[in-house]
Amino acid sequence: MTTYNGYESYDHWNTALWINNDKNMYNMLLNKTELVVYMRITKTQAVYEMLRDLPNKTPDGANWQADTILDLIDEQYKEQLKYS
Repeated sequence: MTTYNGYESYDHWNTALWINNDKNMYNMLLNKTELVVYMRITKTQAVYEMLRDLPNKTPDGANWQADTILDLIDEQYKEQLKYS
């Protein structure tokens, strides 16, 4: 299977790139994850809400990838639980 910088595809890599490196998108990720940690919403709801609130495509024109967003939420979830 061919990968793109360790990700499944360019779209997956681009999704992670923008969410991890854009201040507003990263803060959105942290805020949604915090809601998950405090059981206000589910991880699936967090992904849906992020997809709803993000622009239609990444600033590079790639399609957002829900499973990559879920992976990022999972990473942040574990990190927040570690320090709570």
